[in-house]
Amino acid sequence: RGVWLTNVDSDVLFETEKTEGAIALLAEANFNTLYPTVWNWGYTLYPSKIAAEFTGRELDPTEGLQGRDVLAEIVERGHERGMAVIPWFEFGFMAPADSELAQRHPEWLTSRQDGSTIWWEGKVHQRVWLNPLRPDVQRFMTDLIVEIVSNYDIDGIQLDDHFGLPVAFGYDAYTVEAYKTTHNGAAPPNDVNNAEWVAWRAAQVTQLLEKISLAVKQADADAIVSVSPNPPAFAYNKYLQDWRRWVDLGIADEVIVQVYRDDIAVLENDLYNSGFYDVRSQVPTAIGLYTGPFLEAKTIERLDREIQIVQAADYDGVAFFSWETTLWAFKGSDVPSVLTTLSARFS
Repeated sequence: RGVWLTNVDSDVLFETEKTEGAIALLAEANFNTLYPTVWNWGYTLYPSKIAAEFTGRELDPTEGLQGRDVLAEIVERGHERGMAVIPWFEFGFMAPADSELAQRHPEWLTSRQDGSTIWWEGKVHQRVWLNPLRPDVQRFMTDLIVEIVSNYDIDGIQLDDHFGLPVAFGYDAYTVEAYKTTHNGAAPPNDVNNAEWVAWRAAQVTQLLEKISLAVKQADADAIVSVSPNPPAFAYNKYLQDWRRWVDLGIADEVIVQVYRDDIAVLENDLYNSGFYDVRSQVPTAIGLYTGPFLEAKTIERLDREIQIVQAADYDGVAFFSWETTLWAFKGSDVPSVLTTLSARFS
């Protein structure tokens, strides 16, 4: 019974009163898990010595975060109400193209065959991707994660669909040379979807998650490693995330599969027929549901129906993306009616 708290198109994290109010309402509706973003836009949302070293800033410069440690606030308030708190590294290896991180470390960026590095998210945001194969990038991400696990009383960490690499990328000089050393000098195929080339890159991502999982357990044996990818085929073919392999290796302690669907029938079919139904027997497996964009949020009746479908399929729970449209932005629904519906469904 989780919810993601983000600073993307949401202001829930920018004022202590709003953050605490959100947690109180979620607890009243019987939610039990918070996934607050801690790594977005090339910055941390908590004071970080690691981030300061590599970006020049120990904290996201947005005004509402200054003079605060929003993660500490969420941990304290969440635990007071019996809720698990699992910080979420939302941007993963993605960063804004104009971020201080990207500008300071251009050698960290991966590229397409034509040398381009820009990844358009929608029609507005220009992103770049850090190369997860590079040892310096691996150390940076691992150190950020261990920093949180070591310094906060959290219940785990979460990596989502940005912990990987778009399939078109991987043609930067570092990755090309790494590939050549294991292929008798042969360069990567021109076909970005070549099966062996996809598998090789996906294996590198898996190896990194193994290192991160081990580092997390060494810092706190009780902290879980949660992942929230897309269904297996899409995750593997589009983002080089072989997360079924992660489960088999025992390096993912929880999976929340993002099944964001507009059509109820498609949602229900995907729960049974998209290659992850049997994962429930290996590891706690929940379903990520999309509550809609801020101005077109799903009705509470529609969301309630989606919850029922997930429960009927016997998954271990749901998580909603995101807070802003989960509880108080439902068109035509007031907060008391939302609370009543969700608390009853979650009883």
